[in-house]
Amino acid sequence: MTREKKEPLTPMSLRKRVGLTQREVAQRLDVRSQTIGLWEKGGVPHLPPSKMKKLCEAYECTLDDLIEAFEGVSATSA
Repeated sequence: MTREKKEPLTPMSLRKRVGLTQREVAQRLDVRSQTIGLWEKGGVPHLPPSKMKKLCEAYECTLDDLIEAFEGVSATSA
């Protein structure tokens, strides 16, 4: 039985998975598109919970997925 290797989640992979541009994500969160680029280069978002919820909605993901993407660890194994 072979086990399928899962690609690690990254902020960019979450965004591309739903077909959004950095600008579109930025507009949904009311931040600059450069901010999204910084997050994708390793920055960690410092957002209020309401905007974190919007980010999950934009990326069509769970909060656990966001944690894994931004911290590089699976929230379920931490």
